[in-house]
Amino acid sequence: MSGPRRLPGGEHLVAVARAELPQRDGLAGPFTALAALRAAGFDVAGQDEVAALAGTTMEGLARAIGTLSGGQLAAVPATGDWTPRTLFMLLTALWRLPRVAVIAEVDPAEFGAHDTPERALLDYLDTGVPPLWSSRWRPAAAHFVLVTGLRIGTEGTLLSIMDGYPSLGDNGSHDQPVEWVAAALSRMLIVVDGGDAGAVAAAITSAGLWS
Repeated sequence: MSGPRRLPGGEHLVAVARAELPQRDGLAGPFTALAALRAAGFDVAGQDEVAALAGTTMEGLARAIGTLSGGQLAAVPATGDWTPRTLFMLLTALWRLPRVAVIAEVDPAEFGAHDTPERALLDYLDTGVPPLWSSRWRPAAAHFVLVTGLRIGTEGTLLSIMDGYPSLGDNGSHDQPVEWVAAALSRMLIVVDGGDAGAVAAAITSAGLWS
């Protein structure tokens, strides 16, 4: 199966995140923010440094990213009625940017199994019928992941997810049908260079969401 089309800077972001695996317990948000900061070239000591500024809330993560980047990065929130269409529209609009890191607050219970067979994913791309395997992981609290790319088939679209635990998928990376990611989503934080914040806000609005 051919690989996903990464969001701008996505290959580097995945490599940086994998180098930091595993996330510290309870620090999924700081793990994703640290990956976004380091991928953008900022020398941040570790997950604990981000957590000290951010806690584990989306607003705190945005504040920490701004502080640790010296204001050079913008973390633009996105929320609203998450449907496969609005999610797809937002993510594809981000391909116009030079660099982006998408942090998603999700309920992993809505995901498919992280070890779904490749054949089932191929069938989904061709037919649009999601695989039968559901996630067996039920975390006690909200979880944060990175969305790093898309794989667009004839009838289905897979999103590439980078998780904080190497046991989930292929060293943290797994593909999920867009329908299941939309169902799992609570909020997103879209991290870009400060000068691109306006373009992200416009993409969010155009997708029928709000920041």
